[in-house]
Amino acid sequence: MSKELKHDAKKASSNAEDKKHLDNSAKEKKPINKKLFIIIGCVLAVAIAGAVVAFLMINNANKDLNLPTDKKIMSDLSAQKSITFVKIGKRNMTFKVTSVEKSDENVSEDKHTYTFSASVKRSNKTYAINPVTYKVKYVRKGSAFDLKSAEADKNAKIVLTPVSGADKNNALKRIKRTYKKAKFKKQDTDLKKGKDKLTFTVDDMEYEGEAYVLYKFSSSLGWKFDKIDDSKVSFKKGVTHLENGLYTNSAVKNVLFLGIDDNTFNGRSDVMMLISIDTNTGKIKQTSFMRDNWFNIPGYGEDKLNAAYAYGGASLTLKTIQSTFGIKIDNYVATNFSTFKNIINTLGGVDVDITSDEAGYINWQINKNGQASAVGTISESGGVTHLNGQQALWLCRDRGNEYFSGDDFMRTGRQRKVIQALAKTYKNLTPAKLLSILLELKSNVRTDMTRKDIAWFTERSPKFFTYKFQERCVPTDGEWEAGESAGGAWIIALHDFEGLKKEIQQDIYEDLK
Repeated sequence: MSKELKHDAKKASSNAEDKKHLDNSAKEKKPINKKLFIIIGCVLAVAIAGAVVAFLMINNANKDLNLPTDKKIMSDLSAQKSITFVKIGKRNMTFKVTSVEKSDENVSEDKHTYTFSASVKRSNKTYAINPVTYKVKYVRKGSAFDLKSAEADKNAKIVLTPVSGADKNNALKRIKRTYKKAKFKKQDTDLKKGKDKLTFTVDDMEYEGEAYVLYKFSSSLGWKFDKIDDSKVSFKKGVTHLENGLYTNSAVKNVLFLGIDDNTFNGRSDVMMLISIDTNTGKIKQTSFMRDNWFNIPGYGEDKLNAAYAYGGASLTLKTIQSTFGIKIDNYVATNFSTFKNIINTLGGVDVDITSDEAGYINWQINKNGQASAVGTISESGGVTHLNGQQALWLCRDRGNEYFSGDDFMRTGRQRKVIQALAKTYKNLTPAKLLSILLELKSNVRTDMTRKDIAWFTERSPKFFTYKFQERCVPTDGEWEAGESAGGAWIIALHDFEGLKKEIQQDIYEDLK
């Protein structure tokens, strides 16, 4: 057989085998089950149809119930003052509802009520409030529902976050209590650190510079006032000049303090202290005048200085010192024994640094006068000691005796020490608190100071309490000698009156130097 015929026969045999294999494979495969497909299709169709029907029924039911839309719920809750007016600390603040997220919705079986929980977010221009959950209840009215109540979770706490800085108008009101013509300049707010600084420019007849109102943020109280920093505000410089023959300066306020030597206002003034508040130099100058100084009392001739009060009260004493030294005195304040004690006791006492000798004198007088049971004694070790009114009075009257050291000159020093201690003890009082105390004490003294005068002092007290004290007595050693009046009374005779006069003027008005 030829090669070609053999090859064809072999190929035919191979094709026959392949056909046989394919026929066997076809026999082994199972035919597709068409009935199963039909059943599954029917089940799916029924399920889909049921879901559609249920969906339509629910929609129709809700449509029939006229449940409030999200927009209506938002509007209804926004109209509730219990939600939009929130008390933060002592302030009622208005907030706007920014979002409402519903959950746990339920329509009663009788379809009379619709309730749900609502997570409500609120904010205003300054703060945002953490989401708070409210239980909301709607009641059917006709075919619709109206809001019946919205009650907050009783355990919910208000937590604030800052959206912007502190209220500029509030800061302006605060700064204007002291600086009437302050003007807003800028606001620097650090929301991350919870700090805010508002800057105001100050420029009026009395002050110039920049003042800062500082706030700190509290998550429970919001922006809380911290303090006013007016370290860069200074008094405008005043120039000393003559006015009606007296030296005066807008930057120096002179107040004459008088202590009367009895429980009435009919005695003599054993305490005569000129307190000069100098805003040019940042000093408070205390000038004590000895009671036995021999001066000319207008209308009465020469006499001891303390006699001026007996002749014409505080106003004549003021006039005498004013005309003697050629300085203008703005006001006077007079106290007696009982009113001085009341002042100290009303203030809660005073902390004074005393010596053991002074402590011994105070206790000796208290025991001698039978006051120990009512007043009490103090430690005689000395040092800073808390004194009540009676104890402070004995310190101011201490000029020594046969048991304790002292004289009239030392007594004036003790009086100045008590005044300085009062300033130190009460320097941390707010101007408002200090004003209320001084106005309350006004009935305990005799003064020509008006409420406006007292307010002037208290508004500036934070600065005044930082001033340094400067003190002197008139006269000092070497400026006088003991003398005798025509009637035989012991007096202080000055060596060089004109020289002393010039010295006092330059002490009080330093730009005269």
